[in-house]
Amino acid sequence: LKPLLNKNIKKALILGTGGASKAIAYALQQLQIESVFVSRNPDFNELSYNDLDEDIMHSYPLLINCTPLGTHPNVHNYPNIPYEYISKNHVLYDLIYNPSETTFMKKGKENGATVSNGLQMLTLQAERAWEIWNS
Repeated sequence: LKPLLNKNIKKALILGTGGASKAIAYALQQLQIESVFVSRNPDFNELSYNDLDEDIMHSYPLLINCTPLGTHPNVHNYPNIPYEYISKNHVLYDLIYNPSETTFMKKGKENGATVSNGLQMLTLQAERAWEIWNS
């Protein structure tokens, strides 16, 4: 994620509230990036997908998909966000790596956003696990 970031990225929307989203929230905290979870069934400190409007989308230039939406074989599924408010100032990071370009990423690219999938994260996790188990 770090190579995709610039100094203007101070806030992130984390799409999904499962286990992976908690790890992402921790990583963002370490990077001093404020984050908010977006959920289908929001808690008191989470946003609903229906809450996402133009102001929120402009205020949060980093969007991280931690949902399974778009994973093979359901490659045409994607998070229900207002893609019309995505711009060249946004970075969309999808934890999914199969397919290599998800519909979430395609829709972001269509609006000029920088996009990336989760393959590099998977590789780094595997390398770290190898180090831990073979030290």
